[in-house]
Amino acid sequence: TRPTVRILFFDAADRLLLMRAHDPDVADHEGRVSDTSYWFTIGGGIEAGEDAVAAALREIAEETGHMGVRLGPPVWYRECVLTVKGEKRLFEETYFLAWTNETALSSENWTELERSVIKDMKWWDIDELMASGETFYPLCLREHLPALLRGDYPADTITIGL
Repeated sequence: TRPTVRILFFDAADRLLLMRAHDPDVADHEGRVSDTSYWFTIGGGIEAGEDAVAAALREIAEETGHMGVRLGPPVWYRECVLTVKGEKRLFEETYFLAWTNETALSSENWTELERSVIKDMKWWDIDELMASGETFYPLCLREHLPALLRGDYPADTITIGL
């Protein structure tokens, strides 16, 4: 089991930051490796002794270089099983909202693994994201994003699907 934070990171124009990656060491729960790249939210594992808020702020700083962000509430929770290097792992993902006024990005603090699998980072306009034929994770991202962009935040974290 790996507790993780994912961040729905928006700029001042309500564009969502996503990373594009391809990692041949990561497969779905049945062991199928994608032969194409996919887009996903920034974030990562919660370290020992760290709470989810601290992990979210750390991951934002590490993956984007942004320090002065406004972290919002956790809005979604998702569990998914991935096969990592042949071993099944349960990811327990808590999705936070966050905002920044800056759009410049830095990969200076990326790990060697991140440098090898992340192919791009992009601020996505919601209309462009909704019309895109690209693969986004979670797969239900486009279903749940419009409510958040309207400011319709759930009173409690809601469980979302794959």
